[in-house]
Amino acid sequence: MKKTLLLSALGAIAFSCSQPAEAPAENHEGHEHNHESMAPEEMNQATGRVFFANLENGDTVTNPVYIEFGVEGMEVRPAGEILEGTGHHHLLIGNAFLAKGEVVPVDSVNIHYGGGQTSDTVTLPMGEVRLGMQFANGVH
Repeated sequence: MKKTLLLSALGAIAFSCSQPAEAPAENHEGHEHNHESMAPEEMNQATGRVFFANLENGDTVTNPVYIEFGVEGMEVRPAGEILEGTGHHHLLIGNAFLAKGEVVPVDSVNIHYGGGQTSDTVTLPMGEVRLGMQFANGVH
């Protein structure tokens, strides 16, 4: 079956600090993700942007959906060491963005790419789905 995606390609760029972890983990469940979010209107003040490289607003897609994450003005790096201008992607399924200061939850609709991934294949719920992106640094 086909589904229509409503993309918030502006994403939300966030830079925050969390407590350092001893070592990055492959499984992010159960980890605290203290990423301070930024609303889209605040992003004009940021130094970079994130976007869906292979999708556009209103695209109709079928499951599974291949998604490429784009980034400009920043560098994708795995979670761990905090370096200025670097971070990793988060995919929000059903949300365009999280309010500033809100922690990105870890669940089936808030997917963390702390390994530095720049693409994924996901299965989306049926019907119109809003996708959003967040980009954040942080130690998991």
